Formats: sequence, structure tokens, C-alpha cells
Amino acid sequence: MRIALLLALILMLPCQKEAKSICYLKDRFFIQQAMDIQLNPQDYSDKIINIEGLFEKYVDENKIERYIVYRKTAGCCGDDGSVGFEFLYKKGKLDIKPGEWILVEGHVLEKADKEGNNLIYLDAISVTKKKKGTEFVK
Repeated sequence: MRIALLLALILMLPCQKEAKSICYLKDRFFIQQAMDIQLNPQDYSDKIINIEGLFEKYVDENKIERYIVYRKTAGCCGDDGSVGFEFLYKKGKLDIKPGEWILVEGHVLEKADKEGNNLIYLDAISVTKKKKGTEFVK
């Protein structure tokens, strides 16, 4: 009798939507995961991306401040490569210095540039300073 009552109560509850899944870019597969997101952004459109790395910023030709989260890796001339994402942050100015370690949580965003090329960004939900992690990834 108790089981039947419990089942009846469960069936009467409204269905809850599944929470968005979170994709953590881990040290060991950082490059592979970052490349997969860049090449297959549609596969990540319903996920929240969590990426930790070094912070960098620059001012583009339109005088807009742009932000990047990245890790260092091997490049063409030794250890001079980098992998990461540019991210948009719409909640004000970031009080973070270049080279500080951050965690960016955000959604994958595709935008076309002037030439029609698709560019992949993260639309940041939050950006927080963290204790420095593994700077160099393979």
C-alpha cells in the first residue's frame, strides 16, 4: 500500500528539466577538449564550459577591450604556443591583471567576423580569480 501511494505521489509531481551539464577542461586533456569545442561548437551549445588558465586582455581596432583565458603549450619554436578561448564578459569591467589565474564559466558562442568566418567565444557567466594551476599543458 505504501509503495502504491509513493508511486502515485511521484507521478503527480511535475517533470523537472534536466540541469545543464558542465564540461570541465581538465589538465590532462586540455588541448584536446579545447580543440573539440572549437571544431564542434554545436555539440557544446547546451553545456556550461569551465576553463581555468592565465588571463590576458587586449584592445581591438574598435577600441573594445577583449579578454582571453589560455594555457601555454608547445609551439613551432619550442614552448611558445598557447591554447584557450577569447571570452565576452558583459557584467562590467574585470579587476584582473594579465597573467593572473582565473576560472571562466560560460556558454559557447559562435559569431561571424567581417569576412564571414565563424569565431568561437565563451559568453562568460562568471570570472573568478583562483590559485594558480598547471600553466603548461601537452
